[in-house]
Amino acid sequence: MLQDVMKEPSEMIYIGATLHQALETFAASVSAHCGYSITADHFAQYLVDHYGEIAQDTMIATLKN
Repeated sequence: MLQDVMKEPSEMIYIGATLHQALETFAASVSAHCGYSITADHFAQYLVDHYGEIAQDTMIATLKN
């Protein structure tokens, strides 16, 4: 049942094809320039880890006005 599935939070999120392609492109560029195998997942995680609070603060400031 859907209710059973929805009780547990998921560790996965859906990203549309266009955004996923952009993440793959950025990751491939980093990989090519650095010699490390970087995936779109790695790139997205890096963005959240390093820029998440900045984005959060910017969105709060913008949406409060």
